[in-house]
Amino acid sequence: MPEQPAREQIPVPARLACPAECRADHPWRAHHDRLLDVETDPDAIVDLFETAVTWAELEYPEEATIPPARWVEFAEKHRWRDPERALRIFSLAADAALRGTRTAAPVAALGKAVGMTTGRGEGICPTLAPATPPRHLRVAP
Repeated sequence: MPEQPAREQIPVPARLACPAECRADHPWRAHHDRLLDVETDPDAIVDLFETAVTWAELEYPEEATIPPARWVEFAEKHRWRDPERALRIFSLAADAALRGTRTAAPVAALGKAVGMTTGRGEGICPTLAPATPPRHLRVAP
């Protein structure tokens, strides 16, 4: 029997909602599938937001976790029953996750850009001195 030519391997999507680049054998498949459950499983939404609020504090395995910076792209590339709601969920979760990783440097740069300087206080606002000296109240005997 003659040998048949090798067929080109076509990536198989993990689910019907997935584009072709979502392979069923990818290392982050479990996290991928959990993200797809966000639309139908309330616990998946809770898991997503738990991941978001702890992203800057905990170390998640890179090879098994889709990072928050790609969550909006994930939402845009997949098919949903309500695409606008899915995009809102992932956008909000990504924003919450990425807020924890921002530094104070952009705030300082913004202050310099608009001509503000730092005072003795924190950030770009100076410490304000009270208009009148503080009064100490005494409890009557």
